[in-house]
Amino acid sequence: MDVFTSLHASLQEILGSDGISEPTAPQIEAIPKILEGKNILLIAPTGMGKTEAAVLPLFHKLLTASEATSGGAGKGASEDTSTKGIKILYITPLRALNRDMLARLKSWCDRLGISIAVRHGDTPQKERSRQARSPPSMLITTPETVQILFTGKRLREHLKFVEYVVVDEVHELSEDERGAQLALALERLAALKDGSEFQRIGLSATVGTPEELAKFLGGMGRDVEIIKVEIEKGMQINVESPEPTLADEELAPELHSEPKTIACIRRCRELIEEHRATLLFVNTRDNAEGIAARFRLWDESLPIGIHHGSLSKDVRIQMEDEFKAEQLKALICTSSLELGIDIGHADFSLQFNSPRQVTRLIQRVGRAGHRISEISRGTIIATNPDEIAEGTVIARRAMAGELEELVVRDSPLSVVANQLISTLMTSSPANAKDAYRIFRRAYPFKKLSFKKYESVLGQLFERNLVWLEDPEFGKRRGAMEYFYDNISMIPDEKTYRIVDITTRSVIGTLDERFVASYIEPYSRFIVKGISWRVVELEPEAVLVEPVHDIGALPSWIGEEIPVPFEVAQEVGRLRANFDTIADDYPMKEDARAQLGEYLADQSAKGFLIPSDVLITIEPTDTRPPAIIVNACFGSKVNETLGQLLSALIASKLGSSVGIRVDPYRIILELPEKIPLNHIQEHLLETKPDALEHLLRVILKNSSYLKWQMIQIARKFGAIRKEIDHTRVSLSKLLDSFIDTPLYYESIEKTIWDRMDLARTKDVLARIQNGEIKLEIGRLSPIGYAGYETRRELMIPERADRTILQAMQRRIEAEVVRLVCLHCGRTQRAVIKNLEDKFKCTICGSVMQAAVMPYDTDSIKLLKKKELTEEEAKIVKRLRKNANLVMEHGKRAVTALAARGIGPDKAARILAKQYLDDIEFLREILKAEITYARTKRFWD
Repeated sequence: MDVFTSLHASLQEILGSDGISEPTAPQIEAIPKILEGKNILLIAPTGMGKTEAAVLPLFHKLLTASEATSGGAGKGASEDTSTKGIKILYITPLRALNRDMLARLKSWCDRLGISIAVRHGDTPQKERSRQARSPPSMLITTPETVQILFTGKRLREHLKFVEYVVVDEVHELSEDERGAQLALALERLAALKDGSEFQRIGLSATVGTPEELAKFLGGMGRDVEIIKVEIEKGMQINVESPEPTLADEELAPELHSEPKTIACIRRCRELIEEHRATLLFVNTRDNAEGIAARFRLWDESLPIGIHHGSLSKDVRIQMEDEFKAEQLKALICTSSLELGIDIGHADFSLQFNSPRQVTRLIQRVGRAGHRISEISRGTIIATNPDEIAEGTVIARRAMAGELEELVVRDSPLSVVANQLISTLMTSSPANAKDAYRIFRRAYPFKKLSFKKYESVLGQLFERNLVWLEDPEFGKRRGAMEYFYDNISMIPDEKTYRIVDITTRSVIGTLDERFVASYIEPYSRFIVKGISWRVVELEPEAVLVEPVHDIGALPSWIGEEIPVPFEVAQEVGRLRANFDTIADDYPMKEDARAQLGEYLADQSAKGFLIPSDVLITIEPTDTRPPAIIVNACFGSKVNETLGQLLSALIASKLGSSVGIRVDPYRIILELPEKIPLNHIQEHLLETKPDALEHLLRVILKNSSYLKWQMIQIARKFGAIRKEIDHTRVSLSKLLDSFIDTPLYYESIEKTIWDRMDLARTKDVLARIQNGEIKLEIGRLSPIGYAGYETRRELMIPERADRTILQAMQRRIEAEVVRLVCLHCGRTQRAVIKNLEDKFKCTICGSVMQAAVMPYDTDSIKLLKKKELTEEEAKIVKRLRKNANLVMEHGKRAVTALAARGIGPDKAARILAKQYLDDIEFLREILKAEITYARTKRFWD
């Protein structure tokens, strides 16, 4: 069926002139339903013409309505019709549609006589005024800007004419507060139209629970028809894990990485060179910067760009344009390129390490070869066995269409506070019961009780933002400032612009926490794959210059992608049944061999393999001690169990217990050793039904809650947006708002973001009925692998073995002068050749100081009778030096020979207990980095 023939003649003519002759599958399915006036949710892969499927029938409706009004047929809408009000509201989570699509829409509207405009935070005031005077027939905007549209008297009148609302990338909005705010905005729009309904059209990528998404879009009491377009095309995904070559080992120190990481980067380069245009996806912005910097250090001529959300708009557009123009063969990118940004001709998708979630992998691989006739091809490059197992499970699930569930959060109270104030921007006073009825029509608030609603209103009253006179409430003086400070539900964190002083251009942003932790004059960091040196720190900007070196990787907020329960469970099943089911998974031989060796090594050494139905509990030999609970339950269940175990153990010990989790382990860092069966007992004896209550008590003292409370307090108007979090007393904040809606929302938000109560209850029940076994044992290779490594790719302060061993070789090649404090004899020695413990070869004294060969002045002071105050200090340091050498031998000499480490610093380093030499070397490197950062103050 050619659905284009059902469209207005003008549209058919334009489509023909633009070379669009055949509709895509989504257009065939959606256009007739939209023409019928149905609310629809259109689900289809990226690049299948979903936007056109939505707007073409809406343009048809505008044209035919205009002709009916004017009393005759015509080729376009009249000017009179276009000025009556906004007819189509197109809402996108991005600042705008991709630029190519926007240009096409504007071209079509110009030729059809339909006015179109874009409105977001960067729209100039002149354009905003023009839109208020003469509204476009179609307005493209963001969820946040919709809030502002309600506040203008003229714009509010124009909104009464809205007949069609399109929500683009609706799946990206549905699960968080931003989406809840939008759902309420749609209900407020319906109320503004006096109950006159508008047609709702949602556009979505493939999701696991489309029914939930349709309910979110439609709100309560409306039918939304789901149109799910299955494209019959291939998706080929495999997992590789290249072994390091001799060349990789030689390159590793130069690129400040382990040989294994270099082998993976080398394989990425080979695949990039084999394809026309590659998208190289990573999970975090700091990993994107780390890989880009190493490509640049390796070969500056490589045509590889970088794209993520903390780069400036100009840089991102430059990268997109250069990629489309084929000036770049690859773009290293994060989820910033998962959405509808047009990147042209990509024919291959790379994923560095596991993408963590099936839906993300489908989105990312779908960006390459996403035209109907093309197969989407992708490869996951994994750096270790856990990444291999997780990546291959996700690849199998992606190709089988087994997606994660989408769940809409119920009644976020921060959005209730936000929208009560927003309501008053439209009309003050307002009727509280009428406003409550509007809330209940939005799907995220379907269960909101009037009691909770009233409690939020009461807290706003206490903050002096509203007045209350039942049944009405109205705004006070602070309400307007609150509204403009909290238009967005995205968490507030101050950002600093990064300004290149050589060009005066803005290259990106840094988060407040990174600036506070790392940024000072002359410090270095990586952005845009380039190392920058800080020249000056201003109140709103960091002024930098480019340098040729590796710097620190910025850590940006909100980046950790949780691994779902189902994925981690399947990884456990794969581990347990590897020999029989490995063939069912898309692993290349190198990846399969490494995963097989990893599991075989575990068994060969007499250890059980942790799986979906076996938890192993293992101690470390470290000081302070730690316990590793190997549990294949995913990020959120392990976080929940970790918080539970940490709190129960801490209550017994009377001191805090640290926790680290990954999808396959819970690591408990203890102040002292405890019997391993305590862990077993807690898991067997904690009643599943008591878990929720226990967690709420536990979280009261959690650092997670305290940070969350700052964000929620801003959304409740309890803290001004511009107040620096370092000036806020978290304990006072907690004391001030205990048992208030703000406090309860902080608890609920923390649980929602980081935990999974329902599945954890189920896991506890399965442990207690024997379905999941518990075993206590020694530290195994699988347990140690999780303890030793971190999910991050490369962080200079957490240096890898290659860097540390290179530093060790440098220090051990140093020549030192050993000075006997008993007989005064000196001898030169290469550190590498020293025994672990040694003494003077003349008198046998063990009191020998290790000094640099050029430090002859200090040695002379040992024979001097009368010493000045300063000289006495130098001799005292020599004696401390000798004491350290006597006690620690070669290790003390190693520390003293490092850059910027004197006897005092060496004593602190040597006093610590270390798991192995690598940890000792790591501490030395940390001291060297600190010295390098601060030496300008001592020069």
